[in-house]
Amino acid sequence: MAGRPRGFDVDQVLGQAMLVFWKKGFEATGLVDLERATGLGRQSLYGVFGDKRGLFLAVVEHYFRHVIEPGFALLDSPGSARANLERIFDAWEATAIASEFYGCLLGNSVPEFGSTDLEVSAVLRRKLGLMEAAFTRALHRAKQDGEVPCELDVSGTARSLLTLAQGLAVVARANRDPAFVRSVVQTARSLLS
Repeated sequence: MAGRPRGFDVDQVLGQAMLVFWKKGFEATGLVDLERATGLGRQSLYGVFGDKRGLFLAVVEHYFRHVIEPGFALLDSPGSARANLERIFDAWEATAIASEFYGCLLGNSVPEFGSTDLEVSAVLRRKLGLMEAAFTRALHRAKQDGEVPCELDVSGTARSLLTLAQGLAVVARANRDPAFVRSVVQTARSLLS
């Protein structure tokens, strides 16, 4: 006997819950917030996701697939790897000064989970590692094509770019001054020189 079909679109619910977790963080997000955002009750939400933590882990996957991957796919696009990196930097600047900017859900969540939930921390670390790997691939291509100095430390630069991106995502939540944001992005660009 088949179970009753779901009366909602899981992807849509994840998108709605994602915005709540993204704006408020895991701890500050209550069940009432999630019910209000999704239009679903506790039984429906927990029936699919188990609990708030399970919903959050599903949201992290949704966020990575719909927000992070499209941007980082640009780094693997054909053509100039250096130009692709420059387009990422342009996107950082435009995003960080936007009025509806909530930082990075992954970076926002790292301090919340730290060493208190090793499983969630490991998921966040893996996602950040995938972002670093995208920078690494682009930097290797740029180096092979002579678009960055041959002595460039690819691994160190990839880690530095990830750290600058995450730092900007945190600080720009409080300081969206275009000159400030531009100076951070310019520092990222200077790492390629």
